Amino acid sequence: MNNLTRISVFTINDQMRRKSFYLLLAIAIVFVLLIRGCYQGDYSVNGRQIDNVSVAWYASLIVFHVIAAGMLLMASMLSMGIFSRDREDGSMVMFLSHSVDRWQYVLGRILGTWILSTAFMFILHLAIFLIALANTGGMITGYLTASLMCSVNLLYVIVLTCFLSLFLPNFMAAIFTLGITGISFISDGAYQAMQNEQIRQLIYSENHVSLWRILYPKVYMLQHYASTLITNNAFVGLSPTYIWGNIVFYTGVLTAAVLWRFYNSEI
Repeated sequence: MNNLTRISVFTINDQMRRKSFYLLLAIAIVFVLLIRGCYQGDYSVNGRQIDNVSVAWYASLIVFHVIAAGMLLMASMLSMGIFSRDREDGSMVMFLSHSVDRWQYVLGRILGTWILSTAFMFILHLAIFLIALANTGGMITGYLTASLMCSVNLLYVIVLTCFLSLFLPNFMAAIFTLGITGISFISDGAYQAMQNEQIRQLIYSENHVSLWRILYPKVYMLQHYASTLITNNAFVGLSPTYIWGNIVFYTGVLTAAVLWRFYNSEI
């Protein structure tokens, strides 16, 4: 386990030394600064004044989803070149020649990237949480817990990108990962919208769900379920247990596939 920890720490430091990380950090800081304006000023709908607490709550909910979805992009970018860079600069040989098992190397690189991505996302959500608290004096319960729940999606995206990068160029691996994730958002997002009785009556009468939709990775569903901790609304759709199991299953299978590839290939 010491090797696993050392490789994870090395991965975090290695990722933080890259220019791309600071570019993403700068974009995130600018985004948070721009969002601050949503919590200031007066808003009205149909001539009716809306109190700042309601504005802050709705703005924070929207930003929660934007950050959680945006971090999927960042996670794929951070993980798309982990193994190829190590192979090119000799870091992989260096690791494996110092009594490090291949599973420790693979899991350490994945774990380090996941910890960094989760910390990044949590800090952004914490910043929004504190901005809302400072401007309204009220706490948005469940906000930070929901952020931690979304970290499971980050792990899935990281493992998927690492798996695809073993067969595809780094950039293409990231593109395919975002495409697979995007289908989840489109398909399951539409499914959630159809749960509205009025929309369902306008579009179709039968509440039939295709098998592929049930089996497809539930990235959006998990994020939506996490957001119910903020809205305190009942979650409508598939069982939360199934959603958790779905993402954990795909993450586990992909991790096993990456490990199998490393144990059956020449370094």
